[in-house]
Amino acid sequence: MTSPPASSCVKEIRLHGACTLVVLCGEIDIHTAPGISWHLDALTHAGDTDLLIDLRPVEFIDGAGVRLLNRARARTGGRHGRLRLICTRRATLHLLNHPRLRLDFAVLSELPAPTPPEAAA
Repeated sequence: MTSPPASSCVKEIRLHGACTLVVLCGEIDIHTAPGISWHLDALTHAGDTDLLIDLRPVEFIDGAGVRLLNRARARTGGRHGRLRLICTRRATLHLLNHPRLRLDFAVLSELPAPTPPEAAA
């Protein structure tokens, strides 16, 4: 297996109850997206992945960032999992909810309480 591309935007990956929490930070753009995608692809490789991506520390996101989130959602949904985003930044919310993009992400305003793994099944 090859080593992942360097990505300073992946701040943390950890279990949060029954789901996997990925905290992203900084600027997500064409330069940082490949490293983030590598991590998200690895996490969404197996079925039934419950992925929670925290975007609150993200200062900027462009189309490359939206594409990687959409890819992660397609990979989780296609394998009977789910993807939720945590976001409070107005500009990011505007992009994620833009009517022409029709993204329809599940967006939360705060980190939910962890659900025990046996309760999630």
